[in-house]
Amino acid sequence: MDFGELRTPEEARKIIKTAKLHESELTEITQVLRFPNPSEQNDRLKLMLLDDNLLKEIEAGNDLLFKGDPDENVVLCTNTKTYDVKEAETSNSLLLVPELLFAASTGLDETIQNDSIESESSFEKSNASLNKSTESDEGSRPPRQIVHKDILNTFFTYYELKPCKPRLTKLRKILEPTKYQGLELEYAVDKSKLLSYEALCEKIQASKAELNEELEKIQAVLLDGHYRLLEFEYEFRVLSYMLDLIDENSWPLEKISREVTIESLKELVPLPILEAMFRFYTDPSIEEDGVQFYQYKQDKVCKFLARVLLKSAGKFNLEEFLQAWKDSVPDGMVTDESLLSGIALVDKSSTPQVVWGFAESDLPEEINQRFKILFQTKPKWTVDQISPYIECYATEKLNVNALLTKYARASTQDGVRVFSAKHMK
Repeated sequence: MDFGELRTPEEARKIIKTAKLHESELTEITQVLRFPNPSEQNDRLKLMLLDDNLLKEIEAGNDLLFKGDPDENVVLCTNTKTYDVKEAETSNSLLLVPELLFAASTGLDETIQNDSIESESSFEKSNASLNKSTESDEGSRPPRQIVHKDILNTFFTYYELKPCKPRLTKLRKILEPTKYQGLELEYAVDKSKLLSYEALCEKIQASKAELNEELEKIQAVLLDGHYRLLEFEYEFRVLSYMLDLIDENSWPLEKISREVTIESLKELVPLPILEAMFRFYTDPSIEEDGVQFYQYKQDKVCKFLARVLLKSAGKFNLEEFLQAWKDSVPDGMVTDESLLSGIALVDKSSTPQVVWGFAESDLPEEINQRFKILFQTKPKWTVDQISPYIECYATEKLNVNALLTKYARASTQDGVRVFSAKHMK
């Protein structure tokens, strides 16, 4: 049928008979679907399969944002979750027809229809329809009402949305060039590379909630409207200022004063950085006379100071390192070798025993390259040893053990399960 041609009631009745249907089983409305002229087809429309959460977001009027640079696979973000977007084919073509009438709108009595279905088997109903189709009911029914409906588009694919981990590795990379190293070195920073929160939202494939969580995790500071990472030596300088106040004021470790800390150091450190550092490294502890006191996150402070000692190149005598580390932390804080997980490697098979810096953040992002470096550095790893270096790749369906099964070879050494390179020479 050419575009624009209209069906007549007589033509509709002929098609009904040809299909071996009987008009007594149909409503009086016949809907005729018309394919559009190719020049008028709307190819900008796409189909998406939504889960209940996404449907609720749309019904609530919340924003759904597609994110991705030309070299990235696109994701869809709500305010709290990220979804992977993949194109899938349909087994049958799908027609999009606006204002298509369904049973209730065409006058079909659903109660009668349901009773009929329950009282007759599909086989009996099919035979009855076939028999009736040979009978003539000309004049027994009013003229059929013809309603023409235009097909807006035909779809052979749709977009499938599945919850996924936010893609956050890019965040640290794009913030690295503008690290804050102190007011005296701000002249060297390329101001064109400074990024606001809005710019980060556009560039990072994550929801706002996931982005906010990651900004806190990597300790990015909002300074003059732009997010900045703190250069390692500068962070050490500020933390040292803060820890020195413990001895200067004879504070118990659980009674750190935020007000005194800010007031004492505000001339030395920009206020936004000082407030952020205090938030990063302390937790509320006790409250006395309406005054909230804080305590330093002991493990976090000890781990950072271990990184400071390990920053020097080369290997350290383990015993000497542990003593120097113990001496570097405030009195009352306890260092523990387990805190070196993810920032250092310990070799107790050598004489003397040694330790050296080996930070997860310094390893390649690509998983195959990371495993290659790990097994070049150390041929055999236990699960506990290697976990800090690969758990960033774990998902709900693929945990650390599954990752090791996929990328490494398991064996037993002295009764302990260890993992080595999958393809050893």
